[in-house]
Amino acid sequence: MDISLKADLDRLRTLAFRRYRCSGPVLRSYHKLRHSIDAHEHANLIWALYHWLLVPLSLWPVDIAGVATHVLDRTKKGKKLDADLVLLLETLGVAPVREACDVMGGYEHEVAKGNYDGLVKCHQKFAECEKLLSRSAEFRAAWRKIRKQFNVAKFRLKRGVIRRQMSQERNFRDGLNFNWQSKDARFRQLFDVLCFRWNLYGVQNNQPLLMKITVNPTPHGTMIFIPRYWSLDLSRDLNGKEIGRLHHAHGAIRQGPKMSPSRMERRDEAIKALKAWKEAGRQGLRGDGRFECVLQALGRPPESDFSAVKRLLREARSLS
Repeated sequence: MDISLKADLDRLRTLAFRRYRCSGPVLRSYHKLRHSIDAHEHANLIWALYHWLLVPLSLWPVDIAGVATHVLDRTKKGKKLDADLVLLLETLGVAPVREACDVMGGYEHEVAKGNYDGLVKCHQKFAECEKLLSRSAEFRAAWRKIRKQFNVAKFRLKRGVIRRQMSQERNFRDGLNFNWQSKDARFRQLFDVLCFRWNLYGVQNNQPLLMKITVNPTPHGTMIFIPRYWSLDLSRDLNGKEIGRLHHAHGAIRQGPKMSPSRMERRDEAIKALKAWKEAGRQGLRGDGRFECVLQALGRPPESDFSAVKRLLREARSLS
């Protein structure tokens, strides 16, 4: 394959979430094992995985770096990929196109900084509630009691942040089970209740962190989170055009009440045309006769342009 390690490492440096540290060593291993990979029976799948290492983290459906490390380890030892691993790589398919990665990669830098200003328009709502929260004597009293009973420093991340348990899509509640067996477990239960009471996603060095509207791309779609304190006005609060641009990087095609039904009808017609084309071939028909047989099956006049049949056949084959 014609790939440049330097160019790919430079690209990794442009991605958020310490991707150079995560994926850089794996890319280097690919180049060290290049000849072994080329000689492997599943070389195409292994090289397709290489390109996934350059995809923004928001589009990773699984730990791609972990998968690649495992695949390269087996390749280095001269071992075959087991059937389950081959199936995983086949199902994963090719990496998203560069244009989609550029859109997602650029936005990830804003997410990493907690900056959603480009997608959220009404910042005054957040500012008002944040100011009220900063003056809340009730919150300060509650947090003071918690700090008195628990060593909260042990729960802080490097930036001094303690985070609550994250919400999940479709309201799945993994980790919701009540646990009062240890001091740490008790703190976690209490801290989640504190964050619920004051609409927080965490506390940083004793300062409450108010939740805000967030727009986050995931491998499976785009999640928009609206805090319960927020009085929502979709047209005024959200930048629909920019959210659409971000979401369409997933590869969504244009849809609508007229477009979708007509496209489904065309696909059904394309499948019918391909079926008629194959049947005409089995009957020994060739040339114009074969095209006329398809037109008849579609209920179109025999003098219709054959180019319409050709387009339908191309579409049907692209669906298979």
